[in-house]
Amino acid sequence: MIRRLLLGISAGLLAGSGLGLLEALWVLTTAGAPSEYVALFYGVVLYGVIGLVAGLGSGLAVALLGLVHTRLKDPGAWTLGFMGVFLLLGSVITVDVVDRVVYQEQGISATGGVVLACVGLVAALVGLWILPILMTRTPLKILMHPKGTATLWMALVVLAAVFSFAPGGPDPDGTMRPDRGQDPRLRTRPNVLVVLVDSLRADEVGCYGEPGSDRTPSLDELAAEGVVFEQAFAAATWTRASTASLFTSMLPGSHRTQSESSVLPSEFFTVAEVLQEQGWVTGGLPNHIDLTRSFNFQQGFDYFHYLAPNYLLGATESASHLSMYEVIRSLRAKWMPVGLQVTDFYQPSEVALDHAREFISAQGPERWFLFVHLMEPHEPYFRRPLDGTGYAFADHEQPAVEDANALHETYRNEVAAMDRELGQFFAWLRPEHWDDTLIVVTSDHGEEFRDHGGWGHGSTLYDEALHVPLIVKLPGPHRNAGLRVPWQVRTLDLPPTLAGLLGFPPSPQWQGENLFDRSFEDGQARLRSEAEQTAAVTRGEPGAEPPPVLEPGVHPEDRQVVAQINHDGNVLSAIRAGGWKYIKALPDGPRGLEPEELFHVGVDPRERANLAGGAGLVQARLDQQLAEALSLAESWGISGEVDAEDGASTERMRALGYSQ
Repeated sequence: MIRRLLLGISAGLLAGSGLGLLEALWVLTTAGAPSEYVALFYGVVLYGVIGLVAGLGSGLAVALLGLVHTRLKDPGAWTLGFMGVFLLLGSVITVDVVDRVVYQEQGISATGGVVLACVGLVAALVGLWILPILMTRTPLKILMHPKGTATLWMALVVLAAVFSFAPGGPDPDGTMRPDRGQDPRLRTRPNVLVVLVDSLRADEVGCYGEPGSDRTPSLDELAAEGVVFEQAFAAATWTRASTASLFTSMLPGSHRTQSESSVLPSEFFTVAEVLQEQGWVTGGLPNHIDLTRSFNFQQGFDYFHYLAPNYLLGATESASHLSMYEVIRSLRAKWMPVGLQVTDFYQPSEVALDHAREFISAQGPERWFLFVHLMEPHEPYFRRPLDGTGYAFADHEQPAVEDANALHETYRNEVAAMDRELGQFFAWLRPEHWDDTLIVVTSDHGEEFRDHGGWGHGSTLYDEALHVPLIVKLPGPHRNAGLRVPWQVRTLDLPPTLAGLLGFPPSPQWQGENLFDRSFEDGQARLRSEAEQTAAVTRGEPGAEPPPVLEPGVHPEDRQVVAQINHDGNVLSAIRAGGWKYIKALPDGPRGLEPEELFHVGVDPRERANLAGGAGLVQARLDQQLAEALSLAESWGISGEVDAEDGASTERMRALGYSQ
């Protein structure tokens, strides 16, 4: 019995390590641009340990089976131990990968489940047939002895370590000060700072929220010196898809970075690539795994440093993509919420902004573009002052209704903590960099606190998750300071806006429009005229007439907003135009949303009254516009190029409020 128990343990060790090596190879070959290969070593060791523990149970089962089936030989016992662990652990990994890659997290279908079961059965039969032969007629029979197993496993560990830790080439982060020589004429142009505050609802910022709110004095001060776009909307409600739209000025259907397994394609020009080509030194400080080299977001950055969390068990960026690491991480967050540290999940704002100071200080007179990603107030929310208590929830888990208000308050305290750090950073910028820096602060998405019966983000397209702050402080003193823009805009308008403000042409791939183009001037002139007309009527001037009455929430300068998500099984699209919003959801999604929802957001901004089915002409018009926009977006992104001679698609996109 003891021998067969040892055979099961050794077989489980090798089965686990082999699976870990295979998954690590898959992770690395499907990643965007991995900068390290520690997943190989980590997979062999971690999965080997898991396999060893599982092999203990497998070996015990084989030992008991040997008492009944006395003709069971050692090769057969080893085979049963190996296949037991291989099929058990392999099933967990396969289901996770297939669900993410093939089914886009919508759950494996019944047919898919049958196919996987058949594949598993075939693998079991093949293994049970061929392994005993290998164990008796080839040199692999040394695995019948503990020394043989130990030798092979150590060989795997050493080989994986060589590939994981061998000295590499240049610094994978790039360089803060590339030696390519910047055109001196560029020094008449401004620096560019883009701060993305993750999960920040627009109405949680003082200049957007309730009167008297004092949670964000630093952002409010920036707003007083800049331009506030009151109605800015993201293109998606989770980080990777939304930020891909912000970087590429494309709808999610065009850049195709919508699901958990998707990687930002290299053929699309990001704002960093275009600015780098124009001569700016470009720096990126992502603070979430979604925006790293794993998903190809390093494109165009001279310096790109991932502010990685303190991973569990010595993992790295590549190792964190392994299925079993995700299982361990989720269990840790669920069962050990007390004692969590911010750095278990991301680097806090003070660390991110210290790196920003370092990058800016390294530039000297060179002109630079810097993207900084701040993770507060993203879940998990930490109680302030920090005491080791964090509110982290396993995937798809919803907090109780009575906890929503308390959690919302904790979220608000995280917003305030971020704002304090940002205020100190702005104070550091002021003496030398403030006036010659174009500053943008925005978010990738908002956050839901039972606004529509749910929690978090990435599962709906309601405004609490789509409406984000967008504040633009122009270079130079008091330029358009305090101006507020009431019409509807998109965060994907940012790349062409930077191009227009910095004085170079936008990429022809970009679908957004300059926020400060002719419509901006026309809109401001219209608002001034309306204010003067209203004042004249108030004063009782002869012949004075009130300004024309527009539909509530509608402005002639409004830009059509289209949003999409394909996340955690929730597949939705939405359009916001003419004071209305129309949302379509794939039936039977995890969130259980209505297939169609229609809101008159001009009079119902909180999207409470679903008018779908009762406003036929409006719904039909929006349905047609949404379908056309999604179709054009998909065709626009197929090749990654725009045919300059075929203006039909460009004109259709322009008619829908997209492209230059």
